[in-house]
Amino acid sequence: MKALVGIILATMLIAIGAQAARAAWAPDASAGAKSELPAAYRNVGIDEHLNSQLPLDLRFFDEKAQYVTLGQLFHPNRPVLLQLGYLECPMLCDTISRGLVDSSKKIGLDIGKDFDFVFVSIDPSDSADLARLKKDSYVTEYDKPGSASGFHVLVGRQTEIDQIARAVGYRYQPAENGQFAHPAVAMVITPDGKISRYLYGVTFPSQTLRLSLVEASQGKIGTSLDQILLICLHWDPNDGKYSWAAMNLMRVGGVMTMMVLGGAIFWMVRHGSHARRVDEETETN
Repeated sequence: MKALVGIILATMLIAIGAQAARAAWAPDASAGAKSELPAAYRNVGIDEHLNSQLPLDLRFFDEKAQYVTLGQLFHPNRPVLLQLGYLECPMLCDTISRGLVDSSKKIGLDIGKDFDFVFVSIDPSDSADLARLKKDSYVTEYDKPGSASGFHVLVGRQTEIDQIARAVGYRYQPAENGQFAHPAVAMVITPDGKISRYLYGVTFPSQTLRLSLVEASQGKIGTSLDQILLICLHWDPNDGKYSWAAMNLMRVGGVMTMMVLGGAIFWMVRHGSHARRVDEETETN
């Protein structure tokens, strides 16, 4: 029994030490990186505005060329997966979108039922017809019945585009040949329109996406296991995913230790009672 408890405690210490070492020795790549970028990309990036309220009264055109406010796309208990980009992006925007759709297929939560996907174009020349084609391609790739109502592709005027970009801290600028330099990021928005999480890159781990949506919904979607994981994990902004926290590891390890000790005490009490009964029966005979 002592050996088992020792193994558990050693595992906890190794995990905590590894996490601390990684944080201590992680190189700071930001120094000097800005000066090495081409001029067109130096003012591109993200200023995180966590917990900030989106301007839900902003009006855009949807894929049917109808005016909709941003707020009309939000529903009670349903977080929103938000992406900014432009519809004729030759590579990055569509790669991000496909990554989000692909990960969304694997998380056990349904677009149009548990959460919504909203794409807002940063190019005022993008048309509703192109928005419709993009939406149809996403719905086809997602390939789940009833999901079309949860996909929204919006185009709009420069004024509204600037406002939503400022609201989420999305810095972009025109580049060559009618293209745009922009960051690779998606945002998770709460059902009442507040920024809950930034997800960076072009691929999105399923657990990270699921827990981000569950967290943004304040437990209104997901399972009890998700709530336990959110207690045991914490968001690591450096890695862009949920990781074990040292304190939570200690708590989980403490619970495991108590369970092991409790089981050992129960076994010893039960074994002792059985031994006494055997002794009593032997003496009687």
